[in-house]
Amino acid sequence: MKKSLLLAGLLFAISLTVSAQQKKSTVFLHKIATMNEIGLNEEQQAKITNLTQQSFKDIAKIRKNTDLSDSEKKSAISKVYRKRQKDYEAALTAEQLKKYNDLKEAAKNQ
Repeated sequence: MKKSLLLAGLLFAISLTVSAQQKKSTVFLHKIATMNEIGLNEEQQAKITNLTQQSFKDIAKIRKNTDLSDSEKKSAISKVYRKRQKDYEAALTAEQLKKYNDLKEAAKNQ
């Protein structure tokens, strides 16, 4: 009985360790730390913040829209995210965009 409990506890601990290692971190451009790390100036930071806030408002409107089906909402939200990403990238210099993409790639590989 004691061996079974010990074995079960050990397996549980191993599964927690494995699942924790499988979690990948994500890089969000609208986070201050990310903006600072890639070297955005104040104007760029304000633009990214405004883009983020506007996209959150747009997504909230979509979610509240009872005329749309779930799949239509999902599609509309996806369009907002894609547009925001393009707008983010347009606000960055080539060097900043490279740093941002490098950060995202590094986070994927963790």
